[in-house]
Amino acid sequence: MNPAPDIWRYFGTREVRLAREWAAEGGVAVHENVWKSRGRRTAHLLASSERILIVAATSLGCENWWIQRTRTIHFDLIGPYLARALEWCGVDPVAPPARFVWAVPAPRGEGTEDP
Repeated sequence: MNPAPDIWRYFGTREVRLAREWAAEGGVAVHENVWKSRGRRTAHLLASSERILIVAATSLGCENWWIQRTRTIHFDLIGPYLARALEWCGVDPVAPPARFVWAVPAPRGEGTEDP
């Protein structure tokens, strides 16, 4: 059972900025990855601090030493850990990954200029 359903939120593959903002504001973000790992769906778990992130991850059954200390501290979620996180976000784990959930994508051709 999700200990805090109002805090956990799912973000589609194209919503990394929104996921980071949600986490920075105190939420727990589950951000769907574009890339798969050995053919399996994956996501990143994000939170506002390492302490909160570890509490969230271990509540899913992850080991605290699985933390990824990269530019964005996170946990990689796969298999039953990802399924549990998706359920806690109100997402059906067997549904295909979403691209957009919270963001409104730009109309085709807009926002695609080269830098």
